Amino acid sequence: MKRLFIHNPFFRILTPPVFGILVYLIILLINNNVEQITTLISNQEVYVSMLMSLVAFESMRITIVLLDRMMVPERRKLLIQTAATSIVCVAMVSLAISQYYRWVIGFDISIREIYLFGSIFFMSALLYNALYVGNQYLSRENTQLLEQEQKLRENLEAEFSSFRQEINPNLLYDSLEELILCMHTQSELAEELIDSLAALYRYQLINRQKEFVPLAEELGALRHLLRLANTKHRGQIIWKEEVPASFDIQIMQGSLLTTLDSIIRNTLISEHSPLQLILSLEEEDYLVLTHGLNDKLQQHPESQLAFQQLQRSYSIYSDRPFVQVKAGRENYIKFPKITVQQTTAAIA
Repeated sequence: MKRLFIHNPFFRILTPPVFGILVYLIILLINNNVEQITTLISNQEVYVSMLMSLVAFESMRITIVLLDRMMVPERRKLLIQTAATSIVCVAMVSLAISQYYRWVIGFDISIREIYLFGSIFFMSALLYNALYVGNQYLSRENTQLLEQEQKLRENLEAEFSSFRQEINPNLLYDSLEELILCMHTQSELAEELIDSLAALYRYQLINRQKEFVPLAEELGALRHLLRLANTKHRGQIIWKEEVPASFDIQIMQGSLLTTLDSIIRNTLISEHSPLQLILSLEEEDYLVLTHGLNDKLQQHPESQLAFQQLQRSYSIYSDRPFVQVKAGRENYIKFPKITVQQTTAAIA
């Protein structure tokens, strides 16, 4: 209720004087006394009209408050409210103006003057109710939009939390299968794979509660993922970095790992068609991961779902969108760059 304009102190203070002047001008036009406009400021009747407007508006506001407390049925509320406020408004104004004429001017008010004031303030009551209903409707619409936005944000945060804490089981099984194959014939390679697998999951477990990590830490974990993937694909995954080491860049934890895993699982990789990936910085606004397109006929659904969750999660903390652009035979995946200052502001 406090959000509605009729309860706003500025509206309650400023509107009666303005409306009172308007009422006075209407009365002058009806009585054909337009020449009295020249004495507008010094004329006592102007201030009486302002006082009548204050009585009318406050009486209607109090009536609406009382009707809200009485829990009037919603279907008949508009009709009852309009009738009640109109009757109260006209009655209070008629009583006040008649007392003014009797005790200040010194004679009783005429029936014509009563009808004139009653008609004007009856129309004002209808206008007041129209503005009230319109403002109430807009307030309800805004409340619903805010609730929908809050639910959407909660869903995005839940997806972000799920994405951040999720451990990739496909990667684990693939790595264990490679270990089984090389355990008895290539013991040194098996040890390297165990170290990389342990380092990769250690990174994910240690940082699972963090929203953002430095790019250098993410790249360190990504190199372990590349070692595991290159074992399976016989070194046909080529990685290049074109990002200056001096840049203090933050990135969503696990975003590069999820993206790289999705690319590898959905791309045909062979000795004659190796997978080349380049990480670069675009105008200091985006980190861009570029690779050639050679999609499999059947896409890996789980990795695609994780990639889509990553796209939605980025929308929580960055005004710039997470972008994927396919141009010709190249695929460009653009991560919004987040500086240390932006991260601190988002957490605060």
